[in-house]
Amino acid sequence: MNKSISVAVVMTVFNRKEQTEKCISSILKEMDHMSLNTDFYVTDDGSNDGTRELFKHYQEMYTNSKFVVLEGSGSLFWNKGMHLAYGEALKQTSYDFYLWVNNDVEFFTGFLSEILRDYSRAREKQEYVIICGGVRYRDRNELSYGGAINHSEINPYNRTLLTPNGHIQECDCVNGNCLLIPSETAALIGNIDERYEHGFGDFDYGYRLIRAGGQPYVASEFVGKCDRNSIIGSWKDTSLPINKRFLLKNKPTGQPPYSHKIFLKKWFPKLWFYYWIKPYIGIVSSSLTYRIRKS
Repeated sequence: MNKSISVAVVMTVFNRKEQTEKCISSILKEMDHMSLNTDFYVTDDGSNDGTRELFKHYQEMYTNSKFVVLEGSGSLFWNKGMHLAYGEALKQTSYDFYLWVNNDVEFFTGFLSEILRDYSRAREKQEYVIICGGVRYRDRNELSYGGAINHSEINPYNRTLLTPNGHIQECDCVNGNCLLIPSETAALIGNIDERYEHGFGDFDYGYRLIRAGGQPYVASEFVGKCDRNSIIGSWKDTSLPINKRFLLKNKPTGQPPYSHKIFLKKWFPKLWFYYWIKPYIGIVSSSLTYRIRKS
């Protein structure tokens, strides 16, 4: 790909200014060694740590790029924030690619040229594709987020993460930490499903592409570094009281029942209720086991 490439980078942010700066800077470095036109579409969902001023600074520094910052309500979280930003980017049909990123990913130099090559390889196999970039932990060469294969048509959680191995690999589940969406795929699939509160929208997007006859792929190499979210203090933390775990589970950043129900009924309808209720049973049983062992 020697011609000038246009990319719309799409993200949603809430505070984490320092991480956002590292993320944006690592993307902008790609402009230094590629023929690349890059614009940014960002939902700022109520940040109060100077994040908005950071994007104003970038706009002053990089006048050849657009930084379209959309103001969220403060309660959009990831999925609805991405729906807003991606929807705005999709209004501009001149982009060759749309790149979803999480603002806690610090990308490696040359990552974009590599996944663009992966896109060319994937297009030899399939017309409609997306490339999911795997990210590793900051302190070790181990996959934290990326694409996965689901091994069951009835169990949504019988899946295996695919570690980059130097070749593109077919997958069906994709994380939105780094997702390259070509314009033809974007036109086919459209925006992310707005109904999800925080998570599920990225997995849903991959499944929608497969249903439409396309194929998601995992990038051949790691694209950046990003630690996986810790379970400490989350609804999966067995040391917390059961009622606290229930509250955390039902929050938008946990596994909210409304979003979970939509996802399960849409993609795993045969046993959707079993997998919808199973986490609550798991909370009770794992909490009791923890307390028995502790006593």
